[in-house]
Amino acid sequence: MTYLLMLAASVIEIVIIYKIRYVYSRWPGFAITVSIATITALYSIAALATNKYLRAYTFNFATIDLILLIIMLFYMYQMKRDLHKSSVDDQPDFLVVLGNKCMGSRVPPILSERLDKAIELYNSFESKPRIIVSGYKSSEASYETEAEMMRKYLVDKGIPESVIIKEDESINTVQNLEYSAIKIHSTWQKKNRPRVIIVTSDYHIPRTKWHAKKLGLKVQFAAAGTVRMLKWPAMFREFTAIVWYHRYSLLTLLGMDLVFSLSMCM
Repeated sequence: MTYLLMLAASVIEIVIIYKIRYVYSRWPGFAITVSIATITALYSIAALATNKYLRAYTFNFATIDLILLIIMLFYMYQMKRDLHKSSVDDQPDFLVVLGNKCMGSRVPPILSERLDKAIELYNSFESKPRIIVSGYKSSEASYETEAEMMRKYLVDKGIPESVIIKEDESINTVQNLEYSAIKIHSTWQKKNRPRVIIVTSDYHIPRTKWHAKKLGLKVQFAAAGTVRMLKWPAMFREFTAIVWYHRYSLLTLLGMDLVFSLSMCM
């Protein structure tokens, strides 16, 4: 019976890991509810189990799921908080538009929303800022760099080519920020600090803010809206990116949890 329960717990965990992205991308509330129910069930088994190995096994699974759920909920809370506080107060000297994955020769919807937000901001300011478009090729299937596709999009929408600066070497968010900062410093000739607005998607703001803070960048943020059909899958990708960036801390926590679980078997 013990081994059957351990097998059942393993099967449930595998199914959740395999299907959670699909479920969250379509029904996020349901996915979170299922996660909470699973964690509760596993902790209940651990509390009621008389077999010490079953108790340790289910406790370890429950703790792993709980840590991941807390990260997801904190990310969702942080995104709402950042969007609520997001406001552009100062006249910028630069707008930095962060790239997004492009699989073909056309600008995808998420990236076009970022560019449209940049155009809206550009047109709203009396003194026109420079626009930095940032991003290398997303894949071998891409015909051009993200930056080049973004440049063409802006020009087609009436933005003067003379105000656009291409940063076409970065391959992730950290490099987007780092290499764009280098472009700004090489372009800016005045003694005062340039005022910069980072334009990216609403779901991308929390991670971008975190990286900008780590790099010591003092910037404002402007959030581009994302259509609902694309937003939840993108949010799950952000969650996995956050987990990956903090993988060493998480591995430490999971190691401590494993040691604690094994101690229950003594």
